[in-house]
Amino acid sequence: MSNGVPVRLSEKLAVRARAVAEMQDRSLTEQVEHWALLGQVVEEAIMSATVQRLKVRSHDEALGDRLAFAKTPEGQSKAAKLIHERNPIRHDINGTGTIRVLRNGQKRTKKR
Repeated sequence: MSNGVPVRLSEKLAVRARAVAEMQDRSLTEQVEHWALLGQVVEEAIMSATVQRLKVRSHDEALGDRLAFAKTPEGQSKAAKLIHERNPIRHDINGTGTIRVLRNGQKRTKKR
């Protein structure tokens, strides 16, 4: 056996690992290392696939034009309209320091 590093496991994990290790003719350490290696492989595969999907989805040749439009009064108006339509909860701070929480047309006012 190579030199190792002591690691603390939860009792629940240790009990499960011992049971599986016995069936697989492994030591507790070998079983935990096996699971750790599988976890590394799965995590790498999942993260790699996720990163690839995000890169494909996020590519937008018109992004520069969209960002420029968002800075215009027309773009800001359109964004405000979409937010208003899609978000039933509104938070607004008026000039007096009062926070208004608007829910489906109802107003509730709280002083900060």
